Amino acid sequence: MTKELIHEQDLIDSFIQILDQPTNSALPASNNYTTGNIGSHPVPSHIESRLPAIFNLPLGTDDKYKKLFAGDITAYKGDQSIADLALCGYFVRQGLTTTEADQIFRASALFRDKWDELRGTKTYGELTLAKAFGNTVAPTQGGAVNPQETIVVKFNFLSYNHYKPVFVPNGMPTRRFIGPSISNGLRLFPANALSSLVGLGAMGKTSLLLTIACHVAAGRDWNNRPLEQQKVVMLFCEEEKQELNRKFSAITSDWTATERQSCQENLLLIPLLGIDSRLTTIDKGHYRGSNVAEELIKLLRAFGLINGLVILDHMQGFASGDLNISETATSICREANKIVEATGAAVVMTAHISKNNIRATEIEQGFAVGSLAFENATRQMSG
Repeated sequence: MTKELIHEQDLIDSFIQILDQPTNSALPASNNYTTGNIGSHPVPSHIESRLPAIFNLPLGTDDKYKKLFAGDITAYKGDQSIADLALCGYFVRQGLTTTEADQIFRASALFRDKWDELRGTKTYGELTLAKAFGNTVAPTQGGAVNPQETIVVKFNFLSYNHYKPVFVPNGMPTRRFIGPSISNGLRLFPANALSSLVGLGAMGKTSLLLTIACHVAAGRDWNNRPLEQQKVVMLFCEEEKQELNRKFSAITSDWTATERQSCQENLLLIPLLGIDSRLTTIDKGHYRGSNVAEELIKLLRAFGLINGLVILDHMQGFASGDLNISETATSICREANKIVEATGAAVVMTAHISKNNIRATEIEQGFAVGSLAFENATRQMSG
């Protein structure tokens, strides 16, 4: 009979209670399209319902966006680029993501080949959406839209945490690493820092990290090299308790009873399958923390995790927004760094990418090639 893996179940239960209801219960049917599309692309009904000024216009309401969606740009003096930006601005204010805004624009009569034409390294459509998501498109007194009105970020550098460099006579102490040595003394997962492990899907990242977690929690050697024992918390978006117990039993099957018990006492596993545990949320186009990081910090402190190891598996399940834009990575890294600052832990996020997305023909290419901004941004933000 398999031993119960989680000793601090009450801590985990209290953490899960603050998370939202399962997201999959609110997901629309994948092919639930309406017939209200104007362009060649159908409009999903769950997005159509969020755009009342286009699809569900109440009587007596200004129909400027309905006309704009239908291709009428007379309100913008015939300037189609400004009209494009105005329509995208409406999408932003209604809380659509970049991917959703792109999808709905393609269903409008404004969509044309220019949308996919390159302007340097980005397409005209990508540049238009980026500008819309960076702008506040607000109504003027006459009810028209001013797409050029932007948010001015007020940042006072005089009061910010700046300093003159400090000379350390004998050099800085070496960094502490929580993970194992893997090659020529190279260590994984620096303490008090954020790291990511990126690879192709179905490559065994979860099993690898769970194995490392068990070794760290038990203070057991890895490849005949010692590991410092630390508390570990590992969160899973796609695993259930029964499967985690199966993997744990396989990993520790040849361990001594003392090693296994030590691991169990220092390891918390949190399966979040079917639970909305995203660290970020999107409020009218702006990325914000969801308060999940703050609640997780409370659990880590209650568990006594200081300078330990925290693993978020996988990053896509903890992020809100389009995984192909760097702002998604920036926002989730910002939230994960709250955990780093509060606990001094090595925080590790996994991310996977399909071979199709990077046009790889060999598995090994997944470790050297990456065209998605999400993968590249996580390497830059956390590396």
